[in-house]
Amino acid sequence: MNECSKLESFELLCDHKEKFRDEIEFIWRLARAYGDMYELSTNAQEKKHYANIGKTLGERAITRAPTNGHCHLWYAVLCGYVSEFEGLQNKINYGHRFKEHLDKAIQFLPEEPFLYYLKGRYCYTVSKLSWIEKKMAATLFGKIPSSTVEEALQNFLKVEELHPGFSKSNYLFLAKCYIDLEQTDNAVKFCNLAVLLPCVTKEDTDAQREVKKITSSLKR
Repeated sequence: MNECSKLESFELLCDHKEKFRDEIEFIWRLARAYGDMYELSTNAQEKKHYANIGKTLGERAITRAPTNGHCHLWYAVLCGYVSEFEGLQNKINYGHRFKEHLDKAIQFLPEEPFLYYLKGRYCYTVSKLSWIEKKMAATLFGKIPSSTVEEALQNFLKVEELHPGFSKSNYLFLAKCYIDLEQTDNAVKFCNLAVLLPCVTKEDTDAQREVKKITSSLKR
């Protein structure tokens, strides 16, 4: 969905929120739309506003429909967005919540590629955590979060298996994983595949820019 379509969808959902406010299928879609607006906005205060409202809707959704994978998916995503405005302790708290609800979403929607992309991003981020960040997480939750680039890679490959050409960002992170694993040929392969996909969203444009930088560095 392009950016104009996301904005139109958000406005349409907002126009009907009183009529359908108690419908689960409506609530999680409205939460997703607030997530879309977070992505579209370039203003920090606006982004925080959209993220917080979306997270609140996500909480309502998972409370009312605890076995609906879409509710857990978008609640997890919005927890991730809210965490961007928090200090280290709350970031870790939201990261824990993100992983918990992502795993629940995968349980209910095992064929949804976006979930494996998100899990890959989570694994990749955790694999890069500093010692102090891991220590803080252990203090809060009793165990140190752990993951590896290899685990991240398997999730990104799962995305490609379920939906070949899923997104530029998935190809970008496949390339990053292969660079970390010193498999340059595979990194180049996925950079080339990324460039072939069209730029539809801001995320695509950002991914394209990063892919080009990586490609240039690999040619040196």
